[in-house]
Amino acid sequence: MWPDLAASALNAATCVLEAGVTHIAVITTFAEIFEAFSLCRVAASQVDMLRRHGHQVTFVATEGCPSRGAFAHPDIANVRIPYAVLVSEQDALDRPAAFREDVDYIKGKLRPVLATCAVAITHDILLIWHHLAYNVACRELALEFPRVRWLHWIHSAADTNRDYPRGDPRATRFIPFPHAQFVYPNAVDAPRVARQFGVPEHDVRVVPHAMDVAETFDFHPISRALVHRFRLYEPDIFAIYPARLDREIGAEKIVRLFAELKRAGASVRLLLLNFHSTGEHFIYYRDEILAEAATLGLDGDDVVFTNALRELPPIAPAEMRRAAIEMPHRVVMDLFHLSDIYVHPSASETYSLVCQEAAISGNLLVLNDDFPAMREVYGDEALYVKFSSTLFHTIHTPNENAYYAEVARDILTLLDTYPTLAQRRRIRRTRNPDAVFQQYLQPLLDEILAEVAKAG
Repeated sequence: MWPDLAASALNAATCVLEAGVTHIAVITTFAEIFEAFSLCRVAASQVDMLRRHGHQVTFVATEGCPSRGAFAHPDIANVRIPYAVLVSEQDALDRPAAFREDVDYIKGKLRPVLATCAVAITHDILLIWHHLAYNVACRELALEFPRVRWLHWIHSAADTNRDYPRGDPRATRFIPFPHAQFVYPNAVDAPRVARQFGVPEHDVRVVPHAMDVAETFDFHPISRALVHRFRLYEPDIFAIYPARLDREIGAEKIVRLFAELKRAGASVRLLLLNFHSTGEHFIYYRDEILAEAATLGLDGDDVVFTNALRELPPIAPAEMRRAAIEMPHRVVMDLFHLSDIYVHPSASETYSLVCQEAAISGNLLVLNDDFPAMREVYGDEALYVKFSSTLFHTIHTPNENAYYAEVARDILTLLDTYPTLAQRRRIRRTRNPDAVFQQYLQPLLDEILAEVAKAG
């Protein structure tokens, strides 16, 4: 009955390779999408990153499992297979006919998926004894569709390899899988995975879990659009400055400091989120700062004023016009989850609630030492910089740029040496979905698909 389907799998895989678009099946045993279950979040992130990078994705779960979040995207195909989770591992031996029926039923549902996909990804199907029927079904289908390559994500600690007799279905949890590699989130324990399945260690690949901060903290649509448009996960140092564009806020001093950070070798991104700053004198001040930024070597998207944005897909123009007048406060708080430092050179303040908001969000505070109230309010847990104020005017020796260069070195040292600050930056830059996909998952896909192409 199935030779034609197997042939179509060969043809489909070849077309996929030639077109540069890969059909990937993500196979799970989910009966529900639980937000509290980390495996559901990992799979959702995986499905979303595969889709956004141009792959055709089919998400497989058990019958009755709803489609929500990333799984419900219109570009994601959803397939449901039987719920055949074992209550006891012994059931596979005590009820062999029922177990075989479950295996065949699963295979029947998965065949049409494997007939058109080039890569099948599973999540904990090979590891957990509850999933033994799915394990056996996938192994038999791997022989039926030899052009399909399998990547088996293992999410729990590996089990001790047990010496089950040949033909015992429980042995499938401890033997190699055809045309497959195993994936584990850390390299230290990868040898344990290799031992459980009796495979060489080089067949266990490491792919860390991605974390999309915008998704995790349910960012406002404008926040998400800003993250995407200005690649806010990428820079070495990212900061925002939410303020009305009065000259007393000293925005040009942040720009000068960021120029020195960039000169020190850091990639930078500074977003100035403006409110009530659409008058002509505000615009003149903004354009004056942008002109200076260009002369200091800050270009492209290094410095961005949100009230200068005419469009920000997919945000509606009317909403962007409102945001140009007043950016929603939720956007400010969203972006504080991503930013590394908060620089506050304002010449006159009473308290500055925004400093408090930045600090509670995990930012290093860089405050005005020439405004004594700052130290009284925020104590010694900040870096203090002489920005001048309405009370004191500092003349920097030999010049302002040299002073800011020294401050930049202090900031970089603090960000690198304080574990919490360093870890926040590391996760933002290296564990975001694009970074994980480009550094780990895409090279793995390229490698296994190249093997398929070479095999002909």
